[in-house]
Amino acid sequence: MSDTKRIAVIGAGFMGSMHASIFARLKGCELVAIVDPNTTLATSVAETLGGCKVYASHEELLASEQLDLISICTPDNLHLAPALAAAEKGVHLFIEKPIASSLDEAKQIVEACRKAGTKLGIGYLLRFDPRYAHAKELIATGRTGAPIHLYARRNSARTEGPKRYAGKLPLALHVTVHDVDLALWMLEGQKPVSVYAQETDRLLGPIGTQDTIAAIVRFSDGTIVNFESAWSLPSGARHMIDARLEFIGTDASFEIQCGDSGLYFADNERSQEIDTQHWPTVGGKVEGDLKRELEGVIDWLDGGNAPVASGEEAIASLELTLAMIRSAETGDVIRLS
Repeated sequence: MSDTKRIAVIGAGFMGSMHASIFARLKGCELVAIVDPNTTLATSVAETLGGCKVYASHEELLASEQLDLISICTPDNLHLAPALAAAEKGVHLFIEKPIASSLDEAKQIVEACRKAGTKLGIGYLLRFDPRYAHAKELIATGRTGAPIHLYARRNSARTEGPKRYAGKLPLALHVTVHDVDLALWMLEGQKPVSVYAQETDRLLGPIGTQDTIAAIVRFSDGTIVNFESAWSLPSGARHMIDARLEFIGTDASFEIQCGDSGLYFADNERSQEIDTQHWPTVGGKVEGDLKRELEGVIDWLDGGNAPVASGEEAIASLELTLAMIRSAETGDVIRLS
């Protein structure tokens, strides 16, 4: 691999445009191309970054370019084909979470990268939020003692996720899966053994998604984890994302409060929080957790120990999230092996 990483981004939408913006200015990286069947959109993104090549498909990209890394930011159900093609070409992969929309496709991606000897990382952004990263260290270094209970909440306004993604994927696969990955990461060595969930779609059912999902999961050593996710806060809610994680251990507890961004803006037309955490734009540049994550990906490519989620970890989080969805749909307690 050369000192300068040649990188392409597949998907020019909300996440893909931010990935492209960050990679275009990371030291040691060259943003070679943006890929999207909507070439007008891809060209618009490329022009804002000073110009790079634009392709309509991953087939055109792989036939034309020698690459070190492809970042896949398409909808979840469209990850498989470009991932398999990139692996076959020997290109390393970074895929926005979740790894896929089905376990079968997730396993195909992991196996293809294993067979090709290419690296595979999955974009679980919150591992790069300093609050969650430090909490992980508190557990890993034994300061909390053995875990007893974990509670994870991630609620947002109906003008956020539903407006952007309505009908394209279940609430749990877009939102809850973040906290599922965090729980599995923090409770390393434990495995979920049962899950019971309930959901409602009173408000957002007509546009193809859920208002809220709540789940309780028992882990192999008896730890209980409660998950709560909603897309149904009113549009005037003070918090764009009302997120919280609480942990109780035998020796200590901690709380992570992520609702208040610290920057609240109001004028004569609206009032809102402005993101200062995940991907704030400062001086025209995307910063925050997402920049730290993609910097970590470059470190990971070079053999560093950045906490990029592996394909196997992504399969585990997808499996538990799909079990939640199945439980909510059937009303059954789902047993996991």
